[in-house]
Amino acid sequence: MHPLRVLHVEDDFADAMLLQHALCDAGAYDFDLEVVRTLRDARAKLSRSRYDLIIADLRLPDSTDPNGTVSLLERCSAGAPILVLTGSAGVDSERIGASVTVLDKNAFFHKRDDRKSRALLARVREAVESSGEGDDALIL
Repeated sequence: MHPLRVLHVEDDFADAMLLQHALCDAGAYDFDLEVVRTLRDARAKLSRSRYDLIIADLRLPDSTDPNGTVSLLERCSAGAPILVLTGSAGVDSERIGASVTVLDKNAFFHKRDDRKSRALLARVREAVESSGEGDDALIL
């Protein structure tokens, strides 16, 4: 099995590391994880490479509109599933709308906890396995 190619769009270095540690702690997948800090950098990477999964923060230095962030990633993703991690779940869920499920990333990163790491990995698996079923954006 080839490594799961993941593009992580996150401007906060600590959050990027927390995600990486959580996924590694949970095991089960071999990840090739690339991190970019802006939506512009994500668009450049996506124009040159294909990814199995995109994990993105909604609030980036060059995009503070959650709908715009998700829309641009969907247009550039070449069909790859998108997981969106947000630290402002209440605010972002209202701005995105009821059609998208929003979970707070703090539920996965509050403390190093194997159960939380496994729950995050389960959401990653769910997104990867369900890609192509028409529900491309899953908000975490």
